[in-house]
Amino acid sequence: MSEAKKIKLDSAGTASDKRKPKHGKTGKRNYYAKAHDHGAGDRCMKPGHRGFLVTCNGHVRDCIRDSYRILNAYADELYGAVDKAPTPSDDTGGNGDAAESNAPSDEEDISITLQKEAEAAGQKQNSRSFRFQNVESGAMNCLFIQTTLPDPNEMAVKLMKDLSATKKHKSRFILRMLPIQAVCRANLKDIIDVVGKLSDRFFLKEPKTYAIVFNRRLNNDLSRDDVIREVAELITTKNAGNKANLKSPQLAVIVEVIKGLCCIGILPEYYQLRKYNLVELVAQPSPIPAAPAKEVQQSNAEENAPKLAARDKPEPAEQIETSEKDASPSEQDKMAAE
Repeated sequence: MSEAKKIKLDSAGTASDKRKPKHGKTGKRNYYAKAHDHGAGDRCMKPGHRGFLVTCNGHVRDCIRDSYRILNAYADELYGAVDKAPTPSDDTGGNGDAAESNAPSDEEDISITLQKEAEAAGQKQNSRSFRFQNVESGAMNCLFIQTTLPDPNEMAVKLMKDLSATKKHKSRFILRMLPIQAVCRANLKDIIDVVGKLSDRFFLKEPKTYAIVFNRRLNNDLSRDDVIREVAELITTKNAGNKANLKSPQLAVIVEVIKGLCCIGILPEYYQLRKYNLVELVAQPSPIPAAPAKEVQQSNAEENAPKLAARDKPEPAEQIETSEKDASPSEQDKMAAE
């Protein structure tokens, strides 16, 4: 074989080795990894969030849709509708002079103009905020709806009382909806700090009865007994009149641990409102079927007939006396002779 052919074969082999497949497994893996990581940090539950912890029966997307619908309806009723995004005419103020002054001059570079427009569009998009936003909680069938409202309790209590009064279903997929006032790290120190700040609002001025409800998902590091003991001691130090009541407390301290985070809320009328369970609030007790009026009257008459007959039946002595009184004088003389 000539040296020229050897050189061609060597160059072809090295080129094939360096060439990478367009549709290989590594390419797909990297693509999906990048797509998963893009914006994932903004859509996860973080310390400092507040909102609503929603549990569902497996239909997650339907549960998210119903949660948005219900929460937005009650938020509009309590706080008013959200302001609409400003239109381009509002930005210019309707002034032709302002539009002309903002228009780029002939001397200005086109690249600079495009850069300014892109920055302005990005600022408008970032400034736009929503009242409610679903974020990943880290547990199955458990959602966290983040909110910008200062107090989630007000809306949740109104929703639960309306359900209890009307007995009308608002969702087939939502099971419970707990208002969460703070999210922190799942360690004892952070939990006590957050509960201490929230307790100043609920337990400091007047003595209250309370109960501590502790649940955890995908976490075995945090001790249930330690959390309950420390939280109870903290609430007692706020006011000596605060007493534990596990049956019908005025306030319930909710501690929901999910992986490495902890959702904390102090809820009023927790057991009276069926633990904020939408299904239990709407469920009506099954009435006892009433018997027809005619059957009731007939059964009562049959039951009372023997009693009336026994009461009206005269005694033997009374029968003799009545027979003597009713008999004629001749018959009475015969009876006397006998």
